[in-house]
Amino acid sequence: MSRIPRTVVLLSILLLLAGCLEFDAQEITFRYDQKNDRIDALVVYRGLFVESGSGSSDKPNEKALADLDEAIAHGEFYFWCNWPLRVDPVKDTGPGAALLPHLQVEVGGLFTDPKGVLCGYQFVRIEQAGAFLKKLNTMLEIGVQAVLVSGFAGRGENHKFDDDTREAVREFLRSGEKMLAIEAGRIELRMPCSAKDHRYFKQQLEATLLREMRREMVRRIGVEEARAKGGDVTDTSVTNAAVTVPGEALQESIRTSASFRLFWDNDFTLDHRDEVTTVGLGLRGTEELRVTKASEGLYHPSFLEKLRERGDKIEDGLPDQELARRYEAFRGRDAVLPELLVARRKTEGWDRAK
Repeated sequence: MSRIPRTVVLLSILLLLAGCLEFDAQEITFRYDQKNDRIDALVVYRGLFVESGSGSSDKPNEKALADLDEAIAHGEFYFWCNWPLRVDPVKDTGPGAALLPHLQVEVGGLFTDPKGVLCGYQFVRIEQAGAFLKKLNTMLEIGVQAVLVSGFAGRGENHKFDDDTREAVREFLRSGEKMLAIEAGRIELRMPCSAKDHRYFKQQLEATLLREMRREMVRRIGVEEARAKGGDVTDTSVTNAAVTVPGEALQESIRTSASFRLFWDNDFTLDHRDEVTTVGLGLRGTEELRVTKASEGLYHPSFLEKLRERGDKIEDGLPDQELARRYEAFRGRDAVLPELLVARRKTEGWDRAK
């Protein structure tokens, strides 16, 4: 499930087997509080639905309910999709686990928006943000140096970076500059490289965008057609060959593609100067950064019906203004963590030292 924000996610963070619970759209609001050395985020998942098809569970509704229960119990959070851009602060191990002592997650709950669409929200806090960024920058530096040696494994090729890029990386690291920089309202990823390798990076971005746009357009149309014919509402597996995009629908299909919308719904910049390519999200001089993933058009209320049958607590008709009010209140108090996360923090000693 290759998705264009795998590049962008380096600006923030991070990584289930293909699950059955998905979300159709997402909004994340970040506030960097430099005075208190922390980052607070409101994560909203729009259009929670059950996804089945190739490689999925043969009992998608049961699997989706289990996925939801685990996400709530663990404080899992996600970027763009449920796999692989997922963080489980209770179970995750490996190199990224060094960042977990800084993370706190408070589960907000399930709700329907004023249009009746099933959604969920949670709060995420990064404590000692300076130390967190230092660790993350070290991980990025190690990763970049490894890629310089091994090359970048693109689709059907292994790109070797040129000598100018190697020298640019050495000079950048020697200068003390950081690859990841955060300020109020903006995140920047800085990648030292030559003009030639900058063009290669743009070509890879273009190829990924074209591939993902095609996949999203085909899937949206294919799922709509299958549901209109009375097919399984949870089946979202569609092959390119099975769908034709009519010429008159092409402009609208492009316009509503989530990968296309990424660049228009968010403040995104890409430039190259002084042998450094900078990818940025957000605007300088603003108080907060808001990143939006547009709807892929896959939502169906069947999972909402299953949750109501099970008796889950769901707030109906919750407006965005109330979410914003709760986010402001969260920024002025301690996070209320899931019990399993509290237990891991105690076992690992995360509350004593980071």
